[in-house]
Amino acid sequence: MKNEVMYFLIGMALCTRAKADLLGLSNPADIAGMKDFSVYSSGNFFAGSDYTPVKQFTGNWNGPYTPQPGRNLSLSEGRVEAGATYGSWRIAALYREEVVVESNRDMTNIAYYNKQHLPVSPGQNFAINLNMQGFEARGVRLDKGFLFEGSGGTRYSLGAGLSLLDGTRVRMTNAYGVAASTLTGYTYNATLQDANSKASYPFISNATPVGRGYAMDLGAKISWKNGSRLDLAANDLLGQMRWYNMPYTMETANSATLTRNAAGYISYNPTLQGFNDIHRRTIVQNLMTKVSADYTHPFQKVDLTAGTDWIAGYWLPQAGLAYHLGSDWKASMNYDLRFRSVGFGIRNRWFHLDLLTDNTNLNMANAVGFDAGINLSF
Repeated sequence: MKNEVMYFLIGMALCTRAKADLLGLSNPADIAGMKDFSVYSSGNFFAGSDYTPVKQFTGNWNGPYTPQPGRNLSLSEGRVEAGATYGSWRIAALYREEVVVESNRDMTNIAYYNKQHLPVSPGQNFAINLNMQGFEARGVRLDKGFLFEGSGGTRYSLGAGLSLLDGTRVRMTNAYGVAASTLTGYTYNATLQDANSKASYPFISNATPVGRGYAMDLGAKISWKNGSRLDLAANDLLGQMRWYNMPYTMETANSATLTRNAAGYISYNPTLQGFNDIHRRTIVQNLMTKVSADYTHPFQKVDLTAGTDWIAGYWLPQAGLAYHLGSDWKASMNYDLRFRSVGFGIRNRWFHLDLLTDNTNLNMANAVGFDAGINLSF
């Protein structure tokens, strides 16, 4: 996906988050108890990679190479929206993108060697395991919040949201198999499955891929009398895209397929078997559930926050603090443990801006993020 720049140029976010969480999840419980009419526009973006600077991801990986021992993660999450709230209801138009790339250490190493044109000593064995899911969609969202007063000044907020999505782009790729390095290259036996809305190949039928789908979000908040707060949100808890007229490719490559000639002699030759679906097909994509949990506790003028995001089996723990500069202004700092990024923010009742990175040289940064916004009440 190549729309990342848009999320640095557009944006402004509703000022309700306790911190700039990495995935920028929406919590429908934020609007519980709101009575005034307000309008807002919002934008957030985050990109992070375990093993290469994000700006190098589609390039040759010239920056520091830092793969993890097990599964490796690269992801990009972005959203732009504008809408209005009234009486604990919220309606918004939105555009969102998501890319999640998972690979094991062996697959990540193979990609690095190839991108860097590095020689590989013979006799190494590699397990190939790659999974990539990404999509872009525009749509509309409707949220509803519910506020309940408990005993001792405790407040409970619940919220639910439903988005209807019109998909504009998708790619789902899966590769698995084995490979081994030799004096002249690799031996391999691997399978690739690829559904790419931008793909084209000879004799494919003339049609335009179209995506239709939905996503459900849930949220909850507990606020105590001393100012402590627990925020819980789940986005795409139930979510699915149905893509029509999709190109689809499946291939199996084997560097040493056994064959026999008429005399019975055995030989091993490379083969490539598979197909490109010229008739196109309908493909169902289940959206990845994303969860965030944050606990905030006030200490005079300082609020301390600890929490985590979760996506595709990966935990993204974070911690932060916010300092009250006055009745309306607050400055914040956050740290994320997975990508080791540091974020700084400023906010008041009408506006907030958060920026984060793990490196002041953005060309070498493994994580970059942005979350900003305005909210006007009437």
